[in-house]
Amino acid sequence: TLPRYLSRPAFRKISKETITAVAPELADTDFNYIRDGLQCLGPEMLQVLAGVQAEPISNVLPKELSVVVNDLSSDMPTHMLAVYSRQVSAAMKRRVTLFPIHNIILASHCVNLPSLPTSNVAPPESAGSYIPVPVVPLCIPASEVFPQLSTFLYTKRIDHLLASLLPCPAPQPLYRDDPISESVLSLLQQFANKLATTYAQALLAHAIAVNGLWRNACAF
Repeated sequence: TLPRYLSRPAFRKISKETITAVAPELADTDFNYIRDGLQCLGPEMLQVLAGVQAEPISNVLPKELSVVVNDLSSDMPTHMLAVYSRQVSAAMKRRVTLFPIHNIILASHCVNLPSLPTSNVAPPESAGSYIPVPVVPLCIPASEVFPQLSTFLYTKRIDHLLASLLPCPAPQPLYRDDPISESVLSLLQQFANKLATTYAQALLAHAIAVNGLWRNACAF
């Protein structure tokens, strides 16, 4: 069963040691400055990831993988996450999906992130070249919605995140204005009624996706 309310997990501050471990040059840099800088660079870094090509893995997960990089416009990926879910029945084969990432993006947002192996990826001289990246197994509650969370960490686009989770666009005041104002609460009720009457048959799948993303966010 799905919970009626999704509680906000207790806030935990990203430690200086976490940032220093992946980017020693930022050891004495203000954390908010780092986040602001990544918000500007994130979309370009995400574009680089979109151009990464990796060969399917066999039954044995390698410690390192050579991937093709087709976009050199920003920083190279530092790791390849091998993402899988906890809940798999004994009769089903565990599905593992590869996602290239930048360690500084995850380190600056994910307090529960496991320690990542050292990565010193140098940009190749030309697009279409291979680079080696460490492979990191990552077990999360809902691997099927990991891309939505990962993309949000790079772009910080709430509108895009909501569009990936809901059957129709959410009104902008719902995520831009005061969430407890009377106008927003009234608009929220209207939007909820629209979802219930127009997309009743599809709502369960969307609710499962929202719940999965929330569980992933809590795990990180």
